[in-house]
Amino acid sequence: MKKLLFSSILLVSVFSAQAQAKFGLKAAPTLSFNRVEDESTNYSYNPDGVGLRFQLGPTVDFEFKENHYFSTGLLFATKRVGVQIKDEDTNFSSDEDYSLHYLQIPLTLKLFTEEVGLDKKLYFQVGGSLDIKTKGRGEDLDFVQKFNFMDATALLAAGVEYGFGIDTKLFGGIIYQRGLFNVINESTSDGLRVQNDLLGLEFGITF
Repeated sequence: MKKLLFSSILLVSVFSAQAQAKFGLKAAPTLSFNRVEDESTNYSYNPDGVGLRFQLGPTVDFEFKENHYFSTGLLFATKRVGVQIKDEDTNFSSDEDYSLHYLQIPLTLKLFTEEVGLDKKLYFQVGGSLDIKTKGRGEDLDFVQKFNFMDATALLAAGVEYGFGIDTKLFGGIIYQRGLFNVINESTSDGLRVQNDLLGLEFGITF
């Protein structure tokens, strides 16, 4: 963990020394949903609905070529784990709902087009993020005893940037993050895998 944070800080420091930085703030209301897999024969596990969550935090973009940026930041993000459990023998079912909090460190490439209108550019963002869990709780903790302390996601985003003034720019677009790791560490089912996905609208300002 310490090595990972040190490497991230070192990477940001190198880019800061060699590239011009754009700082910003970003907010994104998101829909959080799950993919569920399990090898149990006595119980069936399925995703249980969609939850409204959000992302919020500072961002920084380092230009290494015209219209090409390395984009990172430190975002507070909330996610939801919803699982429906059904006993195939008795037909009894239960819905489990857990709320997870993360600090996300995006590691992405952000590309801009030439102007498509007056002071307007399209942007496309691709890469991933490291997600460090800060809190995990639920209505009923009998099913999940422990969540993994870290997750990772693949990230895709696209939108429009509008500039006004010399350096200030507004942006808005669509963002999708696909969970890569199993978020559950210990549960009543050893073979259960739950992966989180986020789909949302992002808005922000850079200066």
